[in-house]
Amino acid sequence: MAPKPREPKEPGTSSGSTTTTQPPIGPQAPATTVPIDPGTLALISAMEGLVGSSGSRTLGLSGIAKLDAEGRVISYEGPTKVIGGQDVRPQYFEGDENDIATWDSEKIARIQRQLAAGGYFSGSSFQVGIVRQSTIDAYKRLLEDANMSFITAEQALERSKKIPYSGVGSGLTKYRMTSSMDLSNVFDKVSQSVLGRTLDTQELDKLVKTYQGVEIAGQKSQAGVAEQTPTAAAFAQKKIEAGNQDEADAVQFAQYAQVLEGMLGG
Repeated sequence: MAPKPREPKEPGTSSGSTTTTQPPIGPQAPATTVPIDPGTLALISAMEGLVGSSGSRTLGLSGIAKLDAEGRVISYEGPTKVIGGQDVRPQYFEGDENDIATWDSEKIARIQRQLAAGGYFSGSSFQVGIVRQSTIDAYKRLLEDANMSFITAEQALERSKKIPYSGVGSGLTKYRMTSSMDLSNVFDKVSQSVLGRTLDTQELDKLVKTYQGVEIAGQKSQAGVAEQTPTAAAFAQKKIEAGNQDEADAVQFAQYAQVLEGMLGG
């Protein structure tokens, strides 16, 4: 004899603190009512309250924000700052740094160049237009920097043009210096013109280090704006003449004499 087919099973219903379970198919199977323990009810209630309410940490600061499905801030607990009479909160939260991976390659490349110029890569390398961990880390440093000053990422990037980023743990601030080899070539040519000879190794090394020091000092200026550093040639001529005045005068006199002799046809 074929078994009787199972009838569709309706979902259970709940009311108050009891749950009604549908009886199994078959004769004389009464419905059962199972009371729910008060502790279990409290746990269920707590779990329901936690759904969708996990907080997101504030990048760079000890704050927590509750975000909706669209990423908008519903509530925030943490540091704020009064600016222009208004209470301003940080704008970027954990996970926002990954947004850069969703942008088109042209925008990524543009931001990468700005991040590099502002010091946010902290010496790490990157491939233009391609997002890898070094780019995400650099963008995260930008967002943290913006949060800690209660400004936008755009404002932090603009500020970094004058005051490069040098966050804690990011290593020393990177300063742009002309390479020693390039300076040596320029200084040798200037020395031949001014003194009629090349500089010895000790003189040359001293001059190179002095010029690089001037470049760094300009970038460290208190106003945050790099002071205009003289060209390597102008710097070398002034320093070489000052340190070898007699030699420079003699070479200059000889050059004048040659010009005068040529003019007189002698």
